[in-house]
Amino acid sequence: MNKDVAFKSILNAYSLPTAICNKHGELLECSGSFQKLWPSHLSRNVRDMFLESTRWQNDWRMVRRNKIIELIETRLCEPLHHHMLRTSRLGVHGEELLFLIELHPRKEFTEGFKSLAGYYLLSQRQKHRSHMINLQMQNAIKESYTDPLTRIANRRAFDERIQEIWQDAILSRHPVVLLSVDIDHFKLINDKLGHSRGDEILVQVAQCLDKLVSRGQDVVARVGGEEFSMILPDTQPDGGRLKALSAVTAIEMLRIPHPASPVAEFVTISLGCSSYEPRPGDNVKELITAADKALYFAKKAGRNCASYTDVKKQTVSLITA
Repeated sequence: MNKDVAFKSILNAYSLPTAICNKHGELLECSGSFQKLWPSHLSRNVRDMFLESTRWQNDWRMVRRNKIIELIETRLCEPLHHHMLRTSRLGVHGEELLFLIELHPRKEFTEGFKSLAGYYLLSQRQKHRSHMINLQMQNAIKESYTDPLTRIANRRAFDERIQEIWQDAILSRHPVVLLSVDIDHFKLINDKLGHSRGDEILVQVAQCLDKLVSRGQDVVARVGGEEFSMILPDTQPDGGRLKALSAVTAIEMLRIPHPASPVAEFVTISLGCSSYEPRPGDNVKELITAADKALYFAKKAGRNCASYTDVKKQTVSLITA
């Protein structure tokens, strides 16, 4: 097969206006549709198709490096300005390096781009909507575990987390500390200062307790009206007792006025602390009961203090510095 026949066989495979040129851009063979578009006043060189000679030089340099130039958007000269140019390297034929030139109707591709853009925008909207739905679901789940007033964990979160922490402690053989907290004479706050002020104090106390823990595994939850719980995983009894004293002192140092309190001029708390190193078969209720027992002891001891239940010895005593 001679060179001219080979060129023709390549061009006949394309429905688009197509041509073959050498490395200098000289047109060697053109399809009939390409010849119809090619202005008669131009030389038979691809560079004459471009309005900007610098653009031709840059793009053609890439073509010669075996790069495919997809749909060059630089304006072509009349009457080719309604088309977009695509070039690619064919290979070596004999001793000559050949390149394929295709002319694509600009309208065909701009319409295609519009369709693609529309599809892209639609897919982006769907992604955004899906993302927003996921966020809403995550927020709804988070809200279901959050106390609406104080914004700390609620009773549901406490019940689930203490079970999880208990099971982890059984596997790791590490102790768990539980602190049960009550605001002293909180009913008198509502009666004397009103429920709005009572809510403000609940928020202040919750924030103060929450700041006392720094580990992500620790839990501070509002488990009742004026009742709070603090779960401290992997904490030794001494660490729990120190945290209990810190909580009592921190609330007292807030100096929140409590004019109706028979205990102090300011808001105070009573706190019960317990520690437990669970084994398989142990029930978390034993830890909760021990903390409640210590809390009751602190209230009986005059409030504004903390006490500790020693589960092994079955004894309860005040925590002192």
